[in-house]
Amino acid sequence: MGLLVRFPRLAAWVVVLALVGAGTLCALQGLRALEPETPSHLDHIHGIVVAMQAGDRFAVRVPGQAKMVWFRIAQGAPISLAHVERHMQEHAPTDVFYLDQPQGLPLAWVAD
Repeated sequence: MGLLVRFPRLAAWVVVLALVGAGTLCALQGLRALEPETPSHLDHIHGIVVAMQAGDRFAVRVPGQAKMVWFRIAQGAPISLAHVERHMQEHAPTDVFYLDQPQGLPLAWVAD
């Protein structure tokens, strides 16, 4: 502590760095709080979009699995078909949060 008293400029730098670090952490936590949270009742799959059909259907191939998993976009879901198509063209990894249906295709609620 005596070192900081003898060197006030060093003490000022330490305080500024601590304030900037604390402000950065607070800002990151604030941004995380603004992000909509995915409901816990949805299932999750991670793969690559490999096909799209006319309308609101797309397929994801999961690494290590032979067949594709087809999804239908749920009505009111914030999924952009252009975004899904870009993922398909770029072979980008995609996380899909979906709701299994007793009959028909699973409903995709989040795809990013």
